[in-house]
Amino acid sequence: MEMIPYLVSFIFFVIGGSYVFLGSNIVLTNSKEKSNRLFFVLCTFLSVWAFAFALAVPAPDLESCLFWRRVSALGWATFPGLLFHFFLVLTQRNKLLKQWWLYFLIYIPAAVLIYVFSLSRDLAIIQYNLTNTPFGWINTPGNNGWDRLYDLYYFGGILLGLVLLIDWIRNTKNPQYKKQGRYILLCFSVSLAVAVVFKVISQLFSLMSILQILPNIMYIVTLCIFFSIKKYGLVKMKPISTYEMILNNHTREQIYNYLTVVFIAGSLLNIISQYFMASSDELTAIFRFSSLLLLVGLVIQITQRSNRLRKHQNKIIMVILVAAIPLITLRFISSASMTIWAFPFILIIMALVFNNRIAIVGITVSIFLTQILVFIIMPQAIVVIDSNEHVVRIGLFGIGIWVAFFVNSLYVQRLKENAEQIKIQKMIAQISAEFLTVSSENFETITNKWLEKSGEAFDMDRACLCFFSLDKTNFSCTDEWCRDGLKPQKHCHQEIPVANAPAWIKRILANQVVHCFEQANQSGEKQEEQKICGNSNVTMAIPISCRGGDVRGFLVFCLSREVAVIDDRYADMLEIIANLLADAMSKIQSEREIRYRAYYDQLTGLPNRLLLGERIAKQIEVSRTAEKMIGFIYLDIDSFRTVNDMMGHEGGDKLLIQVSQKLAQTIKKTDTVCRFEGDEFVIMLNNIAREKEVLKVANRIIGLFKYPFIVNGQEFYIAANAGIAIFPKDGETAEELIKNADIAMYKAKDKGKNNYVLCSNTIYEEVEFKNKLISHLYHALDKNELRVYYQPQISLGSGKIVAVEALLRWQHPELGLIPPKVIIPLAEQTGLINPIGEWVLKTACLQNKSWQDMGLSHVRIAVNVSATQFRNPLLINQIQKLLKETELKPKYLELELTESIAINRANYVIRVLNRLKKIGVYISIDDFGTEYSSLSRLKLLPIDQLKIDKQFIDGIVGNEKDQAIVNTIIQLAKNLGIAVIAEGAETIEQVNFLKENRCDTVQGFYYHKPMQAVEIEQILRLNQKTPG
Repeated sequence: MEMIPYLVSFIFFVIGGSYVFLGSNIVLTNSKEKSNRLFFVLCTFLSVWAFAFALAVPAPDLESCLFWRRVSALGWATFPGLLFHFFLVLTQRNKLLKQWWLYFLIYIPAAVLIYVFSLSRDLAIIQYNLTNTPFGWINTPGNNGWDRLYDLYYFGGILLGLVLLIDWIRNTKNPQYKKQGRYILLCFSVSLAVAVVFKVISQLFSLMSILQILPNIMYIVTLCIFFSIKKYGLVKMKPISTYEMILNNHTREQIYNYLTVVFIAGSLLNIISQYFMASSDELTAIFRFSSLLLLVGLVIQITQRSNRLRKHQNKIIMVILVAAIPLITLRFISSASMTIWAFPFILIIMALVFNNRIAIVGITVSIFLTQILVFIIMPQAIVVIDSNEHVVRIGLFGIGIWVAFFVNSLYVQRLKENAEQIKIQKMIAQISAEFLTVSSENFETITNKWLEKSGEAFDMDRACLCFFSLDKTNFSCTDEWCRDGLKPQKHCHQEIPVANAPAWIKRILANQVVHCFEQANQSGEKQEEQKICGNSNVTMAIPISCRGGDVRGFLVFCLSREVAVIDDRYADMLEIIANLLADAMSKIQSEREIRYRAYYDQLTGLPNRLLLGERIAKQIEVSRTAEKMIGFIYLDIDSFRTVNDMMGHEGGDKLLIQVSQKLAQTIKKTDTVCRFEGDEFVIMLNNIAREKEVLKVANRIIGLFKYPFIVNGQEFYIAANAGIAIFPKDGETAEELIKNADIAMYKAKDKGKNNYVLCSNTIYEEVEFKNKLISHLYHALDKNELRVYYQPQISLGSGKIVAVEALLRWQHPELGLIPPKVIIPLAEQTGLINPIGEWVLKTACLQNKSWQDMGLSHVRIAVNVSATQFRNPLLINQIQKLLKETELKPKYLELELTESIAINRANYVIRVLNRLKKIGVYISIDDFGTEYSSLSRLKLLPIDQLKIDKQFIDGIVGNEKDQAIVNTIIQLAKNLGIAVIAEGAETIEQVNFLKENRCDTVQGFYYHKPMQAVEIEQILRLNQKTPG
């Protein structure tokens, strides 16, 4: 019975040690996590409770027992508040945890109880009724107010925690949280029920000793929380980097081998010291214990070498070390473990090199508990130190020193590796910094530099940079570094077919790193790679994978076979270098793409105007030095919009690509073809000695357009015009030369299609005159210099005037009357067409309304609308406003659109024309037959009249082709239900032909020339008297 208190004390010590282990295990996984720290504090106060009880139960006297009871109050009085606080954190009551008053409510009762039961000696003496029993010292509660307060605090905190837990289980949507919560709830409920039962039993049967187990019941709760953390991942674990580990695979094997030797040496030391030195006759016991130590050593070796147990090696070794301490210590309990008590220090030294603190914590707890047990079992012992004790001591010191040397060498090796790693990291940082400035120009210089750095840093024999061909059928090494004394491998710099290359090249093409180095512990995959590498001295090959996983090339590092041992970390570093190189190549590729987009046309691939400008500037400097000329041809494609509308944008793009390709084939490689804008090209001809050379090229270029271009199986005949300017005669800068070539191109257009014109003084004079006109045109409207003339349109059926066309004239103070064919292009070029066009429209409407107010014949007033006006989104509103202001009915306003407007941007045109027709305006297509009209689109246009162009009317007398064209247009219009008017009728023969072919209306000098409004007024009066 005397041992029972010590047994109870031992149980409390074990429980207290377990609390320390559980809390330390969790907090060491991630000390930054709040729940980890709180769980550790909870376990710490529980351990104070348990340890104090362990010392209080077998206390030698009342005073000692009271002291440790008061110490235990620090634990049990704080536990309910800490537990409730932990449940608040567990159930994620973040808003509640931010309230300051919460902590006041939780911990004020604990502070009061600690003061009453611990800090205040006078109050504490009253609270404790201590009695020495066969089970040790126990306390009989007085059931006073303070006891009631503790019961309320204890059970209230636990019940509130359970409420929080149940609410969390119900509301959380995470299935893992639900499982975890139910697990904790079950264990907690069982623990609480046990505590209540024992509390009731102790009250009913006066068994106060039963209350001693309360710390043990709380141990069940704590253990449940601990296993919940481990099983469900309640607490966030801090990941351990492989670079932070002291033990790698190789050193782990070494430490296990040393542990094996330690236990085998201990087995031999036991035999020597106990049998030979002490001449003991307990032979069976000695050999049994030595065999056990030998068996432990064998188990460690089996665990190390078994692949099945590889995942659990550390846990098994930990259990063995923790169990070995009490096993060996208690073996010599008869002498109070006088000498053998020191052997755990050997295990502590070994535990220092493990990758976590769990090993040290486990051994520490085992040591404390074992020594406490020795203290309990053998509190006093009289021993004799003889020769066997000295042998054991010497043996233990020898084993300890040997282990210390091993650990020291391990740390020294690790320090060296860390130093090398830091050196390599600095090198990688330098390489990374250099790659920030990498470009196409310095790429080779930088790669040669870092090949040398990486080769020297990793102590390689050779480092090579190789690239695959675009089709991945060949590869060659572009850069190579060799250590001193080695020569470059010339054959590697030649094109090597992939089909004839080593087998590992296929791995590279599959974007896989190839390891060809030897290691003590190679996995099956690496052993397979070793076979693939064959007898090659290649140590490692790393693919250079750019965007999208495209393997552009690879890095090769070579090392002689005899010393080919490389750490995995260095392999990772080499991969980082390869990735840096891939990033640099991607950067260069991006720069090339950006440069291409900046300097080249995306559709045709030709240089754009930006690149052309730079090339012109450079070539001008070269030509000045060489006294050569430069030719510039400004080419414009006619009727491109027609093809674009008929075939769509895709067809138009194909046409431009064909034109670009033929132009590029026409010139020399040293010359430049530039897509300047839209359907315009500029050709720069370098090193020209005579102007004739430029004219020959111009002839070849214009000759390209005599043949059809085929788009989507359909032939198209398109025309072009070109202007030519020559440096230095026609300009000294790119801007001047291109501008003058452009001017010459417009002059070529005046001559017709498929022509070119060389820039000359005459053209300069015309341009100067044109610029003068433009300058005056800006003020023509303000100075009232613009005039509107009117030309009647006669019905061939009745002979009466049915409409009058408004024609713009410019009464220039110096140059006289300027016709619309000069005014309109200038107005469109300067942007004056909209205000001038609006003025003409308003003037014509006012004049027609004025004639109507005079009682004259109501006829339509026809006004021409330019392409620029028609594209104006405000056109509809302007017409509606003018009709309202002039009070002219819409049916008396006729708008004439050119054929090019009607066939381009068909959807937009149809939409605008429909709105005009909805207003009631009369629509006529001017100059019909001069463009590439699509009949399928013509039938969709909401128009009232077609006007046959004057060039066809001029030739109908004596020209059968013109007669056929005019007759076809008339018949086409009749079939479509559209009226026809002929423009430019000047002879009776022309009028008779038009009458015979049923043309509706005619306009021309045969009847009337353009006149002022006053003259038209007189003609309209006569028109009223003409019988219809």
